[in-house]
Amino acid sequence: MNKPWENFKYNPFNRKKTLSAEEETESVFEQLKRYSGEDLKKPLTRAENRLTHKGKFEIDPETRKLTPTGKTDRLKYRLNWIILWLVLGCVITWLVLFFL
Repeated sequence: MNKPWENFKYNPFNRKKTLSAEEETESVFEQLKRYSGEDLKKPLTRAENRLTHKGKFEIDPETRKLTPTGKTDRLKYRLNWIILWLVLGCVITWLVLFFL
């Protein structure tokens, strides 16, 4: 019987499994192709296109929803725009108050 910590590289409490040599060399596209079959070529629907910002953020080919990486990238994108608008608002407010 396999011990549960044999799959972990250095720390037995680390939840990330080590990858075999075959899995390390396989590209992300090849992994998606292997998991999804022909569904990878299926075009995005309108809702998926809006969700992924025209394919900018990563989606799971099986569930067609955002992956955790895609969610993180989408949140970073939105927060960067919010920060930009807040900085511009602060500068405009400062200019209005300074020149009045």
